[in-house]
Amino acid sequence: MEPTVRPRFQPAVHKSAVAEKIRRPQTTYWQNVWNRLRKNLLALTGLILIVVIALISFLGPMISPYQYNEQDLEYGRNLPPSVEHWFGTDDLGRDVFVRVCEGGKISLTIGLAAALIDLCIGVIYGGIAGYRGGRTDEIMMRIVDVLWGLPYLLTVILLMVIMPPGITTIILALTVTGWLNMARLVRGQILQLKEQEFVLAAKTLGAGTGRLLFRHLLPNTSGPILIMLTLTVPSAIFAEAFLSFLGLGVQAPIASWGTMINDALITVLSGEWWRLFFPALFLCLTMLAFNAFGDGLRDALDPKMRK
Repeated sequence: MEPTVRPRFQPAVHKSAVAEKIRRPQTTYWQNVWNRLRKNLLALTGLILIVVIALISFLGPMISPYQYNEQDLEYGRNLPPSVEHWFGTDDLGRDVFVRVCEGGKISLTIGLAAALIDLCIGVIYGGIAGYRGGRTDEIMMRIVDVLWGLPYLLTVILLMVIMPPGITTIILALTVTGWLNMARLVRGQILQLKEQEFVLAAKTLGAGTGRLLFRHLLPNTSGPILIMLTLTVPSAIFAEAFLSFLGLGVQAPIASWGTMINDALITVLSGEWWRLFFPALFLCLTMLAFNAFGDGLRDALDPKMRK
């Protein structure tokens, strides 16, 4: 009796359920962006720092027994940092910690408000100019060129002098020409995207101008828009601090990082370092955090980085 010889190869059994099974878990575009972003230690640190600074700014006055304009001229002037006054006091006996938190609220509010207004105006203006093209684009971009020729800081200072002081005035002054960069960015992106096949397909199916612009073109430019937005916020915060430093920003007794730095410059030589150190530290950390997060977001949204 001859021994049974086993074949070396076995025919594969075809099962449709197994053949069509997706081996790799499906992820959306924004899930991929988040996965790449959280692997970037610097960007993740910046995001955490932004959240921490925002929480301290908005929750700090609630946990402190002092008010930002509460004065103690008899016993509380120029006290160094202690358990009672974490960041010390100023020359009027006001708690520096509460004033730093109040300045953080004002700076973050002005920065975010100015960035959102720049976003709305720049996206709409640049989107219309890029999509319409031709003579419309020519006229709209010549207006941008004229506004671009105006000195930004001089324009802001002039408006701050003419208009009554306040947070609303600062926001309006920062957004008069602040949207120009966003408009140029969106226009360039739209000029590239409107020649793509998906735009032609949408036109063939009867999509109007508004639908093409807001449902097809602008969503595809969300990456560069978000990056520009994260870089606009620290610029607005620094501009507000600079205006307040010059005395053109928020007025006393409202606290601002710029006004606190200005008030503390003279006292540094006399040894009251905490009055300058803490507002300057929070201002630097906020700008560093936003720039680090924006840089990491740019890498995360880059399609070349996708694996």
